[in-house]
Amino acid sequence: MPLLLGSLRGKFVLLMAMAYIVTIALTLLAFNSVSSSITRTLGVRFAEKQVLYEQARIRAPILKEIALSRKLSDSPVLQAWARNESDVTLKAQALQELESFRQSFQDGSFFYVIDSSRHYYYNDHQKQYSGKELRFTLEPQIPQDKWYFVSRTHDEPYSLNVDHDVALDETKVWINTQIRTKDGRYLGMAGTGMDLTAFVHEFIKNGHDGVTNILIDDSAAIQAHPNREYIDFNSQAKDAKVRFTLFNLLAVPQDRVALQTAITELQAAPEQVKTLFLTLDGHVQLVGLAYLPEMHWLNVTVMDLDKLIGGQIFSSLILVLVLALVVCLLIVTWILQALVLKRLDPLDGAARQVAAGNYSARLTDKRNDEIGRLAVGFNRMAETIRDNTSLLEERVQQRTEELHSANMQLEQKNKQILDSIRYARMIQSAILPRYDLLSRYLAEHMVIWLPRDVVGGDFYFLQPDDDGCYIGVVDCTGHGIPGAFMSMTANAVIRQVLTGSRDKPLSDLLLSIDEQLRLTLQHSPDSVGLDYGLDIGLCRLSAAEVEYAGCGVDLYLSGAGEVQRLSSAHRGLGYKRRTRRDKPISTYRLPLSADSRCYLVSDGLLDQSGEPNGYGFGRQRFQQLLLQWQSLSLTEQQVKLVEELARYQGDFPQRDDITVFGFAISPLLRGSV
Repeated sequence: MPLLLGSLRGKFVLLMAMAYIVTIALTLLAFNSVSSSITRTLGVRFAEKQVLYEQARIRAPILKEIALSRKLSDSPVLQAWARNESDVTLKAQALQELESFRQSFQDGSFFYVIDSSRHYYYNDHQKQYSGKELRFTLEPQIPQDKWYFVSRTHDEPYSLNVDHDVALDETKVWINTQIRTKDGRYLGMAGTGMDLTAFVHEFIKNGHDGVTNILIDDSAAIQAHPNREYIDFNSQAKDAKVRFTLFNLLAVPQDRVALQTAITELQAAPEQVKTLFLTLDGHVQLVGLAYLPEMHWLNVTVMDLDKLIGGQIFSSLILVLVLALVVCLLIVTWILQALVLKRLDPLDGAARQVAAGNYSARLTDKRNDEIGRLAVGFNRMAETIRDNTSLLEERVQQRTEELHSANMQLEQKNKQILDSIRYARMIQSAILPRYDLLSRYLAEHMVIWLPRDVVGGDFYFLQPDDDGCYIGVVDCTGHGIPGAFMSMTANAVIRQVLTGSRDKPLSDLLLSIDEQLRLTLQHSPDSVGLDYGLDIGLCRLSAAEVEYAGCGVDLYLSGAGEVQRLSSAHRGLGYKRRTRRDKPISTYRLPLSADSRCYLVSDGLLDQSGEPNGYGFGRQRFQQLLLQWQSLSLTEQQVKLVEELARYQGDFPQRDDITVFGFAISPLLRGSV
């Protein structure tokens, strides 16, 4: 005992134990004297209020989903589609209508059945079936589809069914709403589902220990229970003899009779509440029942009074407990003040001084207990902090100087890199044809050249020839600096091949470019490393016609109220040779026309993501814009295309280098280079 009292912790433990022993003794005496006579009365009153509360809590959200499902089944668009399922326009409108309702349903899902075809359409909150909402066709001989053929015979406009859909792998509380015309003709079924796990967590589980919520239908089949094994799935399609009901949980025959009587009385007077004591899980529990007439379900609230009603609800016991706690609080407060707080004040003051930077603060309390030993430890800690702080300040200053020097070096390196990239752009821009050269050979032209980075792998060219010129758009592998180096290499190879090649077919010229690039890039079957190459669209203009051949870059011809796409060969140039056979290259010869215009476009424009869904710009959109802008000059078309691209792209980043080269097909403007 002296050893125990010599420790501050021991004193606290001994005194607090004595105080709480007295308090517990008084509490038990009060509880035994008053609890036995009022437990049953309080339990019944609580049960009546609890079951009404649970009825309202469960009823409101389900009724909301039912009302929304009925509104869905009354939709004129959906009924029109059900009468003519093959109509593509009606289908698009109906799916849009279903998507609108899906966003309103709590579960974020919908289903829709057209009776004439028995097609089952479905989508969930993740929209994983968008574009493929037709999931399967219901068949009467398939057991898991039996629910539909049973539900369609009901007189009620809607019904609820707890079921696991095997095809969708979904276990839900399904709200099945019949679709009927005003004259009563049956068209199908629509509705939504509520995830069973979420449903049980939201409506069945509660925060009261000893209270269990259960939902049963008119036949007492269990529709929702905290224990999933008790739920009777797909009750509508089952024979009454094989359903798992609340009666299966009752061991006493008299309890089954009492429960059936209560259910019958509630069906006749749904505004009432019934309470009765039944033997569940081996001991007597209080059961409250309330009827949900719109769903033909009953809310069953099972309460274990031993867990639910504790001694804290009795006023006399509360008074004794409060008095006991007040006494304990006074005792603890006195103990803390006398033995702890009074001695901790100097420690608090010294700690504040150390926090303020005064590491010379010291404590004089040296008694042989926890606080005395704490004072000695504090003094040692203050000395250590003082020494370490001085050392740390020196190291921080040293590291700060090193970091400043590293930042200066990094800034200098970054400037050198940026200067190099800007110079690379200037070099790359120098290989592009000048405006005066384009104007000399073309009556009208437009150019959009937008590298993804400062420099890129796209470029366009115009190379004069004896009686005309070559025009082309090239999309090299890569972006940024690698793409820029590749573009300059490709430009040199192309100009070398095209020089003095007027009499050769364009397809042969492209094959020559392919071979020269492969030699230049040192590709061989056994070489390792990156596989670089390019796509190209090449035109040869003369006074009489224009020739086109391409590999990966198509030619768009606009004129006479239409826009044609001349497809290029699906192959690249300069890449390592593949084992499969390369696609042949076609050459097109086009007669000149005063209102005709040609466009060469790299895939950077066509693949650019944009608009809400992030889809690519696409060939069809580009052709429609060219058709819409045929009456405009190429300069005006260039302005509009840049604006349309910016609008479509929005906040999406540029994916690739973008190049568009358009020119008018008209007699060439002759002149020397």
